[in-house]
Amino acid sequence: MAVTTTHNTYGFPLNLSTKRVIVAKYKKKTGLVYPLVGAFSTITGGTLQKNTSQAGYFSKSYGVDLIRNNLRQLLKTEKGERVMMPDYGLTLTRYVFEPLDETTFFLIKNDILRTLKKYFSELRVINLSVFSDERNQERGELIVSLTLQIDDESLDIFDIEVKIAA
Repeated sequence: MAVTTTHNTYGFPLNLSTKRVIVAKYKKKTGLVYPLVGAFSTITGGTLQKNTSQAGYFSKSYGVDLIRNNLRQLLKTEKGERVMMPDYGLTLTRYVFEPLDETTFFLIKNDILRTLKKYFSELRVINLSVFSDERNQERGELIVSLTLQIDDESLDIFDIEVKIAA
């Protein structure tokens, strides 16, 4: 029995710079897991218990988890709190003990949408709701709930909920 050892090649071989462009276009974005101290998150009997879902202090995060972590960090950061970035963050703690009427909701909504447009232009807001926890009104917590869609080839939709306390 005869076996053929020839093969046909169509097109032309890609040069190195073209291969790098193709790889860079579809490369996954990575970042650090937030919060960084989540590796030892539970204290039981006075000792720290290791969180097995996180590999260490500086674990990596990808895709929707990365965006969710970065959004949580943005919503919980006060303006002026971040070094070298005085405009990063929101001033949501000033609304914590305010009555949650239409005017306050409009101010919170505009502040969140303006900041998201500046720092997360690849996201589209589908739903935004702000409410207070009815069970713990004396603690003064606001809960911001967002439903977002990523404007890229995946078009992933995800939810995020963040508690803002004074």
